[in-house]
Amino acid sequence: MPTINDVARRAGVSRSTVSLVINHSKLVKEETRKLVERVIEEINYVPNSNARGLSARVTKNLGVIFMKDYLPDSTLISYDSDQHIGLCSFNIFNGIMSGLAGTDYSLITEAFCCGGENADLPRLVSEKRVDGLFIVSRPYSPAFLSALRETGLPFVLVGVDCREEGIDSIYADPEEGILLAMEELTRTGHRNICLLNSYSPPGARNSRLIGYRMGLELAGLPFRENWSIRSSANNGDAAYQAFRAFWEEGNRPDAIAAANGQSALGAMRYLYEIGVRVPDQISIIAYEDSSVCGYAIPALTSVNIRKEEMGAKAAKCLLRRIREPDCPAESAAIPPYMVFRNSVLPR
Repeated sequence: MPTINDVARRAGVSRSTVSLVINHSKLVKEETRKLVERVIEEINYVPNSNARGLSARVTKNLGVIFMKDYLPDSTLISYDSDQHIGLCSFNIFNGIMSGLAGTDYSLITEAFCCGGENADLPRLVSEKRVDGLFIVSRPYSPAFLSALRETGLPFVLVGVDCREEGIDSIYADPEEGILLAMEELTRTGHRNICLLNSYSPPGARNSRLIGYRMGLELAGLPFRENWSIRSSANNGDAAYQAFRAFWEEGNRPDAIAAANGQSALGAMRYLYEIGVRVPDQISIIAYEDSSVCGYAIPALTSVNIRKEEMGAKAAKCLLRRIREPDCPAESAAIPPYMVFRNSVLPR
């Protein structure tokens, strides 16, 4: 395989000049840069990323840390409705890859669990294997963020309600999304709307509740404490159990604003079992649109929070942070929009 010495010899320049060209240094004259780049292309030279990392103290790798409530210890899991499907992080990851297209960065992933005052760091960080990090979704603790900042490694938070003062944050605002769902439900004549909230970090959960209450207030509807339903876990089975208990207490909503697709499907399973039809007798809108919503029967009208766009914008944000370490922290909320399908019927 061609080496850096082969490039230098053929171009009639020093090895260090070739290295400067490869690392996009501004110290090289434009004429020399074009010559070296032409030779690199002619002989099909591929730079040795390990050697570059040692000399330039960079790896050209970025880390994607998927934050988890727990880490699985077995491959023996079911695909029933008691599983957290993780589509949000997956969709954000796809957006990150899109945002890095055309760059010379590669991605390394790691699942990581932190909580309380735990200040441990992912191995990607402690082993210095990356030049920057995407922290995808929650939960993360103040101690974790503090320890991460002390490393000096550039990083960006990305996900639902992932925003922190003074830290690059690209996020979706659940309050805005649930309010959008409430406005659509009240616009279509619904007056008895419950919130099927999920078990999640308090920030996102409380933001959904604020959006729900604001939607009721704007429509002149009363807030009933017990109509804000909180499931015990972020999966369809927990939503099924929570909504069943709510229904069996005698509550009869004409619409549901659900925290996500799996929560909506949990409620729909119960309604199917008791013979209540969606949307003929009850309408449903899910926050955080996903392929789950499109596959449902009926297909779920949903709030799309632009997860792929969040990931792509986070990629641009991290690249900027690497180039300009002292630039002001960016905090950007990605605006949602409504996807109209078949689960809402005007009253």
